[in-house]
Amino acid sequence: MTNYEIDEIRRIRREISARFDHDVGKLIAHYQALEKEYRKSGKYKFVDPPNEKRKIEKSKDEEAAD
Repeated sequence: MTNYEIDEIRRIRREISARFDHDVGKLIAHYQALEKEYRKSGKYKFVDPPNEKRKIEKSKDEEAAD
C-alpha cells in the first residue's frame, strides 16, 4: 500500500471514531444494531461462533512424550 492509501484509511477511521464521540462502547452498539438489522433482513448469511471453546487435543507424539 502507498502512503496515500494508508492516510486515507486513517482519515476514514478518524471520521468513524468522531461520529461516535470517540467512544468504543457507542461504536460497538452501532455495529451490533447493524448486525441485528442485517440478520432481520434475511439478505445476508451469518456464522455464529461456537458456544464452547474448542478443546485442543494432544497429538500422538505429545501423548507418547508424557
